Amino acid sequence: MTTPADVVRTLVPALIAGIACYVLLRWAAVPLLTHLETGMEYAVNVVVVGLLLPEYCWTRAQRRVSGHAAPFAYTYGDAVCTVASAGHRCVGTVLSALREAVGQLGHRGALWGGLLGTGAILWSGLP
Repeated sequence: MTTPADVVRTLVPALIAGIACYVLLRWAAVPLLTHLETGMEYAVNVVVVGLLLPEYCWTRAQRRVSGHAAPFAYTYGDAVCTVASAGHRCVGTVLSALREAVGQLGHRGALWGGLLGTGAILWSGLP
């Protein structure tokens, strides 16, 4: 049997999460997505540097030994840079679209997002 204390124990965290979803969607999501875009670009750059470092070391060693780099080294570097460029464009497009969509949410849209977040929490039975 459900007691009033059980109902309060379930509803209060769900309402707090719903209010937090509303505030996040209404005022904090656009600046967070802007910073996330910059952070994702930095992350892609770190991965690219990690992928290009072995090629750099190999090319440098080849130049010391033979005086010129192996031809496949340039192909590998071009391929990595092409994939990195595609990653930058993809991340930029997706996050820009998300930022635009969240930026156009009004109070009603943010309220619906908060209500859906509350409903999802209540439905999953987390609290």
